[in-house]
Amino acid sequence: MDHIQYAKDVLDVGTLANLQDLCAQHYHEIPVYNFSRKTEQPKNYLEEVIRDLIGYDHHLEYWVRDTTEATLMHVDANELQAKRDMVKYGAEDPHMIKEFPLNTHILYVYIDPKMEGGKLLLMPDQEYIPGRKILDTTFKPDEGSKILVIKPETNHMVLFDKPLYHAVEKVTNEDVVKHRTALMFSSWKKIPSIYREHEHWSNHMITIPEGINYEPKPMKFDLTI
Repeated sequence: MDHIQYAKDVLDVGTLANLQDLCAQHYHEIPVYNFSRKTEQPKNYLEEVIRDLIGYDHHLEYWVRDTTEATLMHVDANELQAKRDMVKYGAEDPHMIKEFPLNTHILYVYIDPKMEGGKLLLMPDQEYIPGRKILDTTFKPDEGSKILVIKPETNHMVLFDKPLYHAVEKVTNEDVVKHRTALMFSSWKKIPSIYREHEHWSNHMITIPEGINYEPKPMKFDLTI
């Protein structure tokens, strides 16, 4: 499975500590969706860390999640556009052009060793199914489908370079473990249309998808250390 890779000890001790502190102390200041053009120098510490890992060959989308809740099976795509349309029009635009990144990286910033559950579920043979929505709440793997179960560990990283379906289990001992922090980032060959005017966006749906719908809004983000 050359399209899936796994790395350990990704960041040096100092960089990891700085990243952990930034995510812990400023999590709610980090926009839900972020983008950086390959022609730009880093504007914040997250971009500095990522560019040191992957360079400047492609545009960059990145996001941070610190949650113990489950994530449904999905593929990484132009999700922000789909969520914006969902709020504006009440449904995902069926005619929206589906755009996919070149790859997905999942860097585990902090994983409590006592965590139970919270594993990554990755379907190595199942790419995006044409015709399905990006915000797809009904997708279920076929019986017998191959699923890789990956236990996260701090400073480890998973990389896959196809639009594979993946999900995250719920952390089952939330009374003990309060954080499961990951930095995700993807390389893009082109700039998705929604990022052409604004590079940083809030989003109402990320933690309470059944809550009040607020349209994602552009915001600024230049946090560094």
